[in-house]
Amino acid sequence: MNADKTEKNTTPEAFDDVVVENDGDKPVSKMEREEILMSEKDILAGLLALGNTKDDSENYRKVQIKRKGVRLLEFRVRPISEDENQKCFKQATRYAPSKPGQPKKPIETDQAKYRSFIIYTATVDEDRAKVWDNREAMNQLDVMQGVDMIDRVLIHGEKERVLDVINEISGFGDDMEELAKN
Repeated sequence: MNADKTEKNTTPEAFDDVVVENDGDKPVSKMEREEILMSEKDILAGLLALGNTKDDSENYRKVQIKRKGVRLLEFRVRPISEDENQKCFKQATRYAPSKPGQPKKPIETDQAKYRSFIIYTATVDEDRAKVWDNREAMNQLDVMQGVDMIDRVLIHGEKERVLDVINEISGFGDDMEELAKN
């Protein structure tokens, strides 16, 4: 459409959505009216539903680790919050010694360790206890903590696929890309 030439949509459907009521000089569409009329109860219900997403078992995803077509490991992951993500980042970062009262200065972040902390944090608690914090496996594989177990047993591509699932259920999926486009 050219800037100097304006086309008008005159189909009957176009008038259904245009002006519902007039608020001063600004016309209000049906969509805007519906948004305005959204009750506090609906807003509260939406906020509570969003706030409980992380712990809702409907948002858990099962992850299977297969090698040569044989399923070797299965566990569930859940969405992680921004705070959990930041905590994982801090745990994987080395800081320079600082004087009391001065802020810590980051030296280096171990990206592999950061990804392992994300997987560890996102693993559902009961599965984490059975899989990553399995004492017998830790002893036999000579690892000290669950996050080290992830580094020991998962190869790079497997970790990336698990992280893809975690990112998707944490809001980085196709739905969010569509929302950002609109």
